Amino acid sequence: MSRRIRVGVLFGGASEEREISLASGLMIAENLPKDRYDVRLLDTLALMVRHPALTPELRDQALALRDSTPRKSLPSHDGLSKAMREQVERAEALSQSATAALSEGGDQGIDVAFLALHGKYGEDGTIQGLLELFGTRYTGSGVLASALAMDKVMAKRVLAAEGIPVPRGEHITREDLAKDGLAAIERATGLLPAVVKPSKQGSSVGMSLVDSRGAMEAAVRLALDHDDDALVEERIFGAEITVGILGNRDVEALPVVEIVPKREFFDYQAKYDPALCDEICPARISEDATRTAQALAIRAHRSLGCRGYSRTDMILGPNGPVVLEVNTLPGMTMNSLLPKAAAAAGIPFPELLDRILRLALEPSS
Repeated sequence: MSRRIRVGVLFGGASEEREISLASGLMIAENLPKDRYDVRLLDTLALMVRHPALTPELRDQALALRDSTPRKSLPSHDGLSKAMREQVERAEALSQSATAALSEGGDQGIDVAFLALHGKYGEDGTIQGLLELFGTRYTGSGVLASALAMDKVMAKRVLAAEGIPVPRGEHITREDLAKDGLAAIERATGLLPAVVKPSKQGSSVGMSLVDSRGAMEAAVRLALDHDDDALVEERIFGAEITVGILGNRDVEALPVVEIVPKREFFDYQAKYDPALCDEICPARISEDATRTAQALAIRAHRSLGCRGYSRTDMILGPNGPVVLEVNTLPGMTMNSLLPKAAAAAGIPFPELLDRILRLALEPSS
């Protein structure tokens, strides 16, 4: 009998979405079929001991991981539910350093990495590039597609060039604000009512809804607190929907999910607290709108060169669906959208994870 495939679930890391990544990774590890996979939870924070951007708390955690010494739990994000906090604490307790598993072969090594990282240093092509150097197969998109999708400004340019409908927008950098902030803010106010967000963040971190000229500068500065680039987009009113994609050369669109937040918008807290949002699948939209949204998700996935799986967020406006962004490593928590869409398509969570790993192990050509 052949041995089980050694899987390293890479999670944690140092982004502002660390906790969501920990929760995602734990769910993946607990639900991968045990008869096929030998699974280890590997925190990539251990790879970043010398990184200058780490806070003192994260550096201490990275050192403890690397040296296999006792770790302290980091302060929890205020927006997490009690159940999510418990998941995060359990994930941290079970995690190991990713260093040896990635750099060594033999029994210490892994056959494939299941990426459960979100945000900077994980969803942006950086860990993908490292895995390419090691020759380790991994789930999801490659270096270029990951970097493009994570950068909302660049992704929007590519999607628009492919004829995919996107909101009108303005790109504002820190340099723009320093050189001629008044002109930059004036350009942005032409889009009111608007959505302002960092270009390279996820989970609605640093995002604002802006309805007045007076609130625009504060919203742009908030976005720039989280990134060097801010994206200001016209706010399109309509149903918020998302479409998951599975596949490499042959792709399929999953059922459309409709997102109905019980607060002003689908912010960080609403994303991870089921009490603050209703997620309806299949979405309560027409068959024509469903087909259009699924076709757009497939086009967006292919336009950015995505692989394995992705999730495309949209607004169903008065003129049809408009693409907001493409997620190359969608969340896999208890309240995540891609698993819900897969379940509606008759794909249980363990089978979804198995399919994602099989796609990662497929020959690239």
